[in-house]
Amino acid sequence: MEADLPIYGLACPSVKLKQIEFDTKNCGCTMNTKKPPILLLQGIIIDSRTKAPFQAGLVNVYNVTKGTGTLPDAKGMYELQASPNDQIRISFVGYTTITLLASALPKVITLQEQTEHLDEVVITAKKKTKNYAIAGIGLTALLFMYAIADDEKAKKKKEKT
Repeated sequence: MEADLPIYGLACPSVKLKQIEFDTKNCGCTMNTKKPPILLLQGIIIDSRTKAPFQAGLVNVYNVTKGTGTLPDAKGMYELQASPNDQIRISFVGYTTITLLASALPKVITLQEQTEHLDEVVITAKKKTKNYAIAGIGLTALLFMYAIADDEKAKKKKEKT
C-alpha cells in the first residue's frame, strides 16, 4: 500500500514560499511511505558431507532484522517471511554459519562442515561434597533389602522340607 503524506512546516520546493496552511493542491511537499514487499522464503537445507537434507529441527533459520525464525521440517524444507533487505542467518552447531540478504537467498542451501582441531584440552574437577547422611540412608536401605531377601530364602527352604 502506498500513501503520500504531507510534511507540515516545510517550505514548498516548487513555490519557494513558506507553507502557512496545509494545502496539498498548491504544495508538492509530500513523503512517500511505501512499505517494502514481504517475501515468502522457501528452500531446502542440505549437508555438504552427506548430500542429504538436515533432519527436522536441527538447523536454525533466523531473520536477524525482524528477530523471527523457523526450523526446517523432516525433509529439510523451511519457510520464512521477510523483506528483501532483511538479513537471514542459517546456522547449525559444527557447520559454518551463513548470513545473506533475503533477496539473495538461494532455494538450495548447502551448509559446509566446520572442522577445528584443538591443541589442548583442560579438564577441571568439581569440588566433592561430603554428605554422609545420604550415604548412610542408602547403605541402611541396602542392608534392609538384603535382610528381607535372606528371610524369604529361609522361608522357601522350610517349605521344601
